[in-house]
Amino acid sequence: MKQRELEEKKCEQQFEQQRMQLEEHRLQREEQRLQREQQGEEQRRQREFEERKWREDRAYKESTAVKIKTWGDALRNTITKMLSEGIDVVSWFVSTDKLFEQLSVPADLQAILIRPYVSDRAKLLMSKCDPTHSAKYENVKSFLLKELHLSPAVCLVKFNSLTQDKSETYTQFLTRLMSLFDNYLESRKIGQSYGKLTDLMVYDRINYLYLAQLCLVMCCHLRLITKKVGLADRG
Repeated sequence: MKQRELEEKKCEQQFEQQRMQLEEHRLQREEQRLQREQQGEEQRRQREFEERKWREDRAYKESTAVKIKTWGDALRNTITKMLSEGIDVVSWFVSTDKLFEQLSVPADLQAILIRPYVSDRAKLLMSKCDPTHSAKYENVKSFLLKELHLSPAVCLVKFNSLTQDKSETYTQFLTRLMSLFDNYLESRKIGQSYGKLTDLMVYDRINYLYLAQLCLVMCCHLRLITKKVGLADRG
């Protein structure tokens, strides 16, 4: 009887040990679960914080004021000051166009970015420009070229009559010629069309011939009138 009680007691102890081990395992698993949930929550909060920070940084970088400052700093050492002379203005716009294209400057910022670099006369003219038009670079460019009397016809005349200054190199002279020619083609909206370029050259040649003939006729008439006036004076 006593032996049996000992065996039952031993079985109870073993059962209790097993129960305690199971409970310990359960508590360990519960603790691990809580740790995973806590880690997951911390990771979720970290992701939300990083996403919110990314959105805020992006909104800040995309704000107009920051973009103007960023592009203004980028252009400070690359863009030159506009001169007042007509041909130089054309050259300035041509070089600025190429610079904007190379740097991929946003179109909506270009008109603002050139303001510190235009001449005093150009600033005065821009102040008279319609604000709805002055927000676009191409509008400002067309407006200034028109107000400075740099129409396509004027550019063509300047291109044909341009001579090399004694103080400039051949490269500088070539740059002025190319600037005038590029601006002339752009103002005529030639683009990359070889056909349009051919038509324009033929048109300019015919126009030049007609103008030359017209000038010759006018000179003849002027000489006749002069002679008649001279005869009338003598009479």
